[in-house]
Amino acid sequence: MIIPLSNIWPVLLLFCFSSCFSVEFVADGAPKPGILLSHRKGWEEVEILKQAPRKRSYKTYGKVIVRNFGDGKITKFYLEKIKKELYERGMDGMYLTNAVIVPVPPTIFQTGTAQGYTTNTSEIARDAKVVEGTAFRFRDREEE
Repeated sequence: MIIPLSNIWPVLLLFCFSSCFSVEFVADGAPKPGILLSHRKGWEEVEILKQAPRKRSYKTYGKVIVRNFGDGKITKFYLEKIKKELYERGMDGMYLTNAVIVPVPPTIFQTGTAQGYTTNTSEIARDAKVVEGTAFRFRDREEE
């Protein structure tokens, strides 16, 4: 049995939409000259904490906004992506500051034929989980 391509697109789009995830880094103020290097040896050592660190002094460098349009869970795969993003920006970690569910406007997917006729239409109304965190770097011993 051959399935026409026009009938497969809505299924593929629904699959992609149900697993959408984004990480956004919003820096505090203007970026400083020079490259920040993390105190961590690799991205695996970057910390994601529930509260601000208490043992060492630190400096914040911006916000991390994580949006999840799927089931709202942040799996190990996505935690690794967040850690890699923080490491690439020279951060030692982030701590969570806010987690909310926000409504997302309905998305309408429509497919059609080469002649311009609509074949399939579907609408997805969803909520997105938004997690906000604050990116930080531990202060060097000289800065403390």
